[in-house]
Amino acid sequence: MSELLALVRAPRAGVAAVLARGRLSVALAGVLVATALAAASSARFAGEVRVQDVVFGPGRSPLVGALIDLLGVDLTSAVVYTLERSFGLLVLASAFTPLFIWVLGATAVHAAARLRGSRARFGPYLTLFGYATALSRIPAEGAALLLGGGGALGAGAVQLVGLVTLAWLAIVAWRGVVLHYGVGGERAATILALALLLFYLVPLALIVLAVAAVLIAAVWLWIFSGP
Repeated sequence: MSELLALVRAPRAGVAAVLARGRLSVALAGVLVATALAAASSARFAGEVRVQDVVFGPGRSPLVGALIDLLGVDLTSAVVYTLERSFGLLVLASAFTPLFIWVLGATAVHAAARLRGSRARFGPYLTLFGYATALSRIPAEGAALLLGGGGALGAGAVQLVGLVTLAWLAIVAWRGVVLHYGVGGERAATILALALLLFYLVPLALIVLAVAAVLIAAVWLWIFSGP
């Protein structure tokens, strides 16, 4: 636990301490706490928000309005119906966000470092990234749980906390690459950039495929159920 406190008090020195003496069990426990908060926040969101309100409500985004203009109300209703059927799965997936960030993020960074010629072990960086994920996601998920229903002001506060903790996570990840993989600051930034590509490329492709599947299913439903 001393390494965890060191990372909170002084990230620069704390990174070295976690890489040298950090424990994977502590990282796992911290990420599980963040995951529990994310699950509670997702459950609250699912209980307070309906897909129909997001799409047809007065506070809908301009993107949703453009979708209605493009597809028409009837076809958009079919899309909403299809989304409602998969809404529970989307909420469930969002509940595991901290776990995804930890495992996928650390794996992507290590893979990028290997592509750049590093032969350092994965374990220490996985542990560090777990510590950093827990310390960044616990306040972010806690803010979402406490302030998520607070209107525009609450949403703004949640976004601010999320951005600050994300920036802190990026700094710790960068420092960890410098120390653990033995590279300079510029090369560490390149590794992180490559990791971001690896981290987002596959999930983004899956999201695009999922959206395409929803639209195809909605069109199919609209055609066979009649306009």
